[in-house]
Amino acid sequence: MGGVVTVLSDKTMDNLFLQRGPVQPAQEIIIVGVDEESLAALGAWPFPRRFHAELLARLNKAKVIGFDFLFSEATDQDQLMEAALQTSPPVVLASARSYQHQVLNPTPILANSSSTGHIEIILGRDGVVRRAKTFINEKQLPLPAFALSMLQGAGLKTDLTASDKSILINYYGPENTFLYLSYVDVLRGDIPADFFKDRFILVGAQALGIGDSHITPFSKNRPTPGVEIQATIFNNILDNSHFRQLTLFSWMSIGTIVLLCIFVWPWMNEKSNLIINLTFVLLFTFISYSLFRLHIFLNPVPLIIFLTLTFLAHLAIERIWTARELLHELKRLDRQLATQLQQVYTNIPTQFFNLETVPSKSGIRQHISQLHASVNVMGLQHHFIENLLREELPPLILWDKTSGLVIIANTMFHTFWNRHFSGQGALPDLSHFLHLIEENHAQGEQTQFDFDTLLEGGQASPVDIGMTLLGRTRYYRVNMNPVEVANIEFNGVLAVVTDVTEIKELERLKDEIVSIVSHELKLPLTAILGYGEILTDSLQNSEKEYAKEICSQAMRLNRLIEDFLDITRLEHGSRQLKRFPMTLVKLVREATKAVSISAEKKAITIKQETPYQTTPLVGDFNLLLQALINLLDNAIKFSPENTQVTTSLVEETEQFIICVSDQGPGIPADSQEEIFNKFNRGQKTPEQDGFGLGLNFVKQVVEKHGGSISLISRTESGAKFCITLPKTQES
Repeated sequence: MGGVVTVLSDKTMDNLFLQRGPVQPAQEIIIVGVDEESLAALGAWPFPRRFHAELLARLNKAKVIGFDFLFSEATDQDQLMEAALQTSPPVVLASARSYQHQVLNPTPILANSSSTGHIEIILGRDGVVRRAKTFINEKQLPLPAFALSMLQGAGLKTDLTASDKSILINYYGPENTFLYLSYVDVLRGDIPADFFKDRFILVGAQALGIGDSHITPFSKNRPTPGVEIQATIFNNILDNSHFRQLTLFSWMSIGTIVLLCIFVWPWMNEKSNLIINLTFVLLFTFISYSLFRLHIFLNPVPLIIFLTLTFLAHLAIERIWTARELLHELKRLDRQLATQLQQVYTNIPTQFFNLETVPSKSGIRQHISQLHASVNVMGLQHHFIENLLREELPPLILWDKTSGLVIIANTMFHTFWNRHFSGQGALPDLSHFLHLIEENHAQGEQTQFDFDTLLEGGQASPVDIGMTLLGRTRYYRVNMNPVEVANIEFNGVLAVVTDVTEIKELERLKDEIVSIVSHELKLPLTAILGYGEILTDSLQNSEKEYAKEICSQAMRLNRLIEDFLDITRLEHGSRQLKRFPMTLVKLVREATKAVSISAEKKAITIKQETPYQTTPLVGDFNLLLQALINLLDNAIKFSPENTQVTTSLVEETEQFIICVSDQGPGIPADSQEEIFNKFNRGQKTPEQDGFGLGLNFVKQVVEKHGGSISLISRTESGAKFCITLPKTQES
């Protein structure tokens, strides 16, 4: 794995060089090369050392001179060379290790008059030179690189120390990037001496036949001479432009990948994760390229490989967990299927599904076979439900609440739709159907369809619509309810359309009968009451008592008719609420005043617990007053003498609470649920008159105001009725 990373890293660096392109090196560096022309003019290599001595005389104005040749073998011209070294600028001679790892230094006579630096470079696995050693050990002492020795010879300093084992070479371009002069041209004096003044001169082999050449990232047609590589190293150290590596940044990037693996990948889908990873790779590659131009090498290969392997491992683990969860879910579905089928079917045909063979092992084929069998069982259930919907039930339609599209409608709904809306075309979506309900709202019907409650998931009140067909009006009651299926996350709306034409006709007939009967009864009752009062004034003794009883019973019957008519008007909406701002403190006082006489007859004290004032309530003062009077009348009626009836008023943030409590016998538990029904008198006490309509009237009035009434009854402390009225009411 390490070899693959190294090879890819080397190729990445080569590509970065090619993308960056050549740059200009320092113009103070000049290469004097032993090229083919020099070999043709001066003879075979190696040249006699007198040529090098003459060359030094031509370069006497240079700042430092470096010979990229080995002078490890003594010759008879060493003294001539040594004399030239004595009078020339600082000279650096090359040294290198042999195949036996012995350092080949210049001969002692030459070494005494010059500096020495090694010319070793590091070849990559592909033979490309990308690194250079800064120091090597010779006799346990560090020997500096050729470029470092030249820098020291020129009297310049560097930050590199013996602890720096190698540097990444920053190549400026292909061969012949530096200023180049032929060895023979300089030796002949063709180049003026002032041209070399204060410049750095490197002398080395340029001809391919000499064999001192290597491959670099810029090498295309032929290898780069070794002296140019040494010039590049020297230029890197001179202007501190060799590459540096950001190890800490690489570790931080690896840490970022670990964070992605833990906190991002598990919660994102594969496509999103792939986009995130590609973005991360592109960003890191862009940063690497930008830093490369600043002489910083941020190797993207290890990071990309780590990211790839980590993501592949994440995908593999995810697939394993998915398979495991899938198998677990299959087992759960098998058990759930068997349980639910037992709830649906009394007897399941064994040719469809055998509950005794539910898979207990992890075999996928067993589960698939079981699912195929369950499909057959569901088909049987589907046909049963289909026949039920088509033949036995009223018109039904189901919509998806989010989109408003029709999911399913039974045959009866199709019939209803085609009968009354044949010109409308296809079945209506949810919004269209709601609009039709509002458009065809039955005349005289006070109940309004609560769209907001329905759309928010609540159960809306039923509403009646009237449809005219062939001159006859038919009435339908529309019940719309939310349908939520949690395990498949389905939210729908179900509408049930029921034909209530006959019920409406019966209600109309009942209203007419009630109106006629009440009207016809009130006329003779008025006459009876009038004559009874006349007789009461004119008769004496027992006859007068008989006349009083006639008047009492007539008034009682008249009150029954009035109460019954009030309730009927409220139920059918013919009595509209008159909504005006009112003060509930005044309401309590008026009600207390109205029953004060009947309370005095039984020596009952009415205690009022009310605040000094409250915020106004919008409602029907007369109806609420009559409702509160009814409660107080009942409390006085069923309370013993010399007791107390308490009326309290409490204002809360969003509602008012009015309570009436007495000290009577209370209401038995078995009667509490029916106490608000019509003609229910609770305890059947012979001495107490009444028709059981008062509490039903109270309940009707309170509910018309959007409130509620509750009962708290304890045998030892009497009964307590509490009315709750919201401050904000729907109109």
